[in-house]
Amino acid sequence: METALITGCNGFSGKALVRRLRLESGLRIVGCDLGEGPADGGGLDELIRLDMRDARRVSNVVGTLKPDLIFHLAGLFNGDERDLYEVNFMGGIHLIEAVWRDSPGSRVVVVGSAAEYGFVPEAEMPIVEEFPCRPAGPYGISKHALTLAARDYAQKRGVKAVVARPFNLVGAGIPSSLVVGALIGRLKQALELGTRSITVGNLDTERDFVSVRDAADAYLLMARGEQWGEVFNVCSGRPVSIRHLAQQLLDKATRPVSLVVDPGLVRSTDVRTVYGSYQKAERLLGFRPRIALEDALTEAWEYDPGKGTGSK
Repeated sequence: METALITGCNGFSGKALVRRLRLESGLRIVGCDLGEGPADGGGLDELIRLDMRDARRVSNVVGTLKPDLIFHLAGLFNGDERDLYEVNFMGGIHLIEAVWRDSPGSRVVVVGSAAEYGFVPEAEMPIVEEFPCRPAGPYGISKHALTLAARDYAQKRGVKAVVARPFNLVGAGIPSSLVVGALIGRLKQALELGTRSITVGNLDTERDFVSVRDAADAYLLMARGEQWGEVFNVCSGRPVSIRHLAQQLLDKATRPVSLVVDPGLVRSTDVRTVYGSYQKAERLLGFRPRIALEDALTEAWEYDPGKGTGSK
């Protein structure tokens, strides 16, 4: 029986990946996270409390389990700069070092971010993996630093590591720190309180949204492939305006709610259109997004934390 290890298993993407791996036969799924999981185990065979900043503990977990597959999703999205670098970069280094020393047979999928690209002129769309990265801010920088390190370990030390670069994920359990999660939270609160409007930022920007379930499929294809040291975009390949996305959610409301643009939420530095290309992943891995955005939004809208995912 194969063993799959997921770091950050309690997060949005981690839970979706657990559900996806549960469909595989003959696979033992071990999750690692700082917090405790749900009482029913959340689909895991085992949960290990792990702080990625603890190099010795990370090494012990990897060396003991010697997992066949590792999906590294643990990380911070915002917060103190030092914490972002320690968790997102050094935490990943601790994992890759442990694989190199104690479990060289492990196949590692390092989950990065489209934020690694930084500013990309609209004329350069869609973004391909060869585009030079110019990340801005500690989140994008820390993610890109780990990407560079993972590729270096793969190329020079033979670590079986490959990097996923997801764009904007959508699906059941999406957090309020992401635009879709924020819109859903404000809209449901308005319905509960009886208010007639919610505040939003720039509705005319266009972004690339892809189902978190499609992302989980991509991560598994990457783990099963042989493209070590490569980077793959995980995206839909098309831009969708925030206005269209918000309207899709408004249509799910039980009564009319209007959108009010708050100038304080509009950033003058926002690029109007950002979207990626998944052609490399399609060509080398056979990946193609299959979940319609409308369905992913419905799953996000219907999600009940007390009952788990609203998706089938």
